[in-house]
Amino acid sequence: MKIYLVGRGHHLQEIRDALELPRRAVQVIEDNLETLRFGTPERPVSSEDLIIVTDNDEIFLRALLDKLLRQELVAKVMVFTPASVSALIREYPGFLFCDEKLIYRKELHELRARAAGLEKVGTIRKIASGFPFLTVIWGNPDPDAIASAFALNELVQGYARESVIAYMGEFTRPENAAMVHMLKISMRKFTRDLLKPESIVAAVDAQPSFFRDEDRLRFDIVVDHHPLSGLGGPRFADVRPTYGSTSTIFAEYYRTAGLRLSKKAATALFYGLKVDTGNLTRNVSDADVDAFRYLRTRTDENMVRTIELSQLPVETLDYFAIAIAKKKIARNVAFAYLGTTPNPDTCVYVADFFIKLSGISWAVIACRSKERVIVVFRSDGFRAHAGNLAEALFTGYGSAGGHRTMARAELDISLLRAELREQSDLAIENWLLKRLGTKLKPLAS
Repeated sequence: MKIYLVGRGHHLQEIRDALELPRRAVQVIEDNLETLRFGTPERPVSSEDLIIVTDNDEIFLRALLDKLLRQELVAKVMVFTPASVSALIREYPGFLFCDEKLIYRKELHELRARAAGLEKVGTIRKIASGFPFLTVIWGNPDPDAIASAFALNELVQGYARESVIAYMGEFTRPENAAMVHMLKISMRKFTRDLLKPESIVAAVDAQPSFFRDEDRLRFDIVVDHHPLSGLGGPRFADVRPTYGSTSTIFAEYYRTAGLRLSKKAATALFYGLKVDTGNLTRNVSDADVDAFRYLRTRTDENMVRTIELSQLPVETLDYFAIAIAKKKIARNVAFAYLGTTPNPDTCVYVADFFIKLSGISWAVIACRSKERVIVVFRSDGFRAHAGNLAEALFTGYGSAGGHRTMARAELDISLLRAELREQSDLAIENWLLKRLGTKLKPLAS
């Protein structure tokens, strides 16, 4: 393959340098353009060759293109031009055109992203500087929240006086515990003594409105990807509902700011991104794809594989049996109530299985755990928004929300008593079916 660079001006040498090819593979033609010819009898132009044309003068550029057109060359012709590409494409349909403005636009976009990344990282570090730093994870720690807290913890190292990650709930899923153990992520159960008067407090993968029961928490920093809710008045907030994971946001901070990302943090963010987007199959944005590419080459993939193999507890099989025996499938909706279970995340495993069934667009799995009723939603993403559906059905009974394809509600049984004849599992199941049937019509039949 040989490349011919044709035209006038400094662009020719810039393109030649950018190609990073041996000089013999690239021929620059900027003289004798009036008698322009390509190839020699010994070495004619072939279909594998590429002719790159550039000139700032549109009249001269068109004259060059007319010469090329008359020669009926088999080589591909690429044209870099500041002129209107749409008009040129119509006149020279066999040539490839690139608007120089698009190249500058991409470069400027990267520069703007880098400036924004540096500004965000600088703001976080400035807020943390000289103070004890506490990152709080809402509910049961999941991979995205764990990874984001870990990445934030590394981001403020050397700036905060000390940095602690605390979680509000419990480790109920073995792969999440395995993630923390294998990556040696230091975390503590939240207690009020961790909260000092001068503490800088951060929430990741959550927003202040999620922490209704902890009225002493006042958040200085909020980084999240859930739909925007009450933020209060944090000193720094970065909420991006179009992103598939909060891990994506932190990967972007490191990438755009040009910061070194440790292999442990990269592995955590990569796993958090994979889990929250279902291996880039749900709630995915271009930013998630960019973060996946960035993290993949920095990740310990063997460690990720080991964590993933830690997923399913043996006792979960009993609840799969219950779900299969008690399932209610009506047209495109699958529902199962598992009864009382010590681990409410069992609903997640079963819901992820049911949504894979042929013809199923909605999977809703529920159970009772202590004084709560847990409802997990999965959808195929083509129909109504799962998070909006969960909110519409269960706001007022506890917490509810999520994303387009996955959502969760945690209902306080004390708030259901007025509508339940009794607090038996059968009564709860019937109440759920009646409630769900108002929005998922097949369950009402």
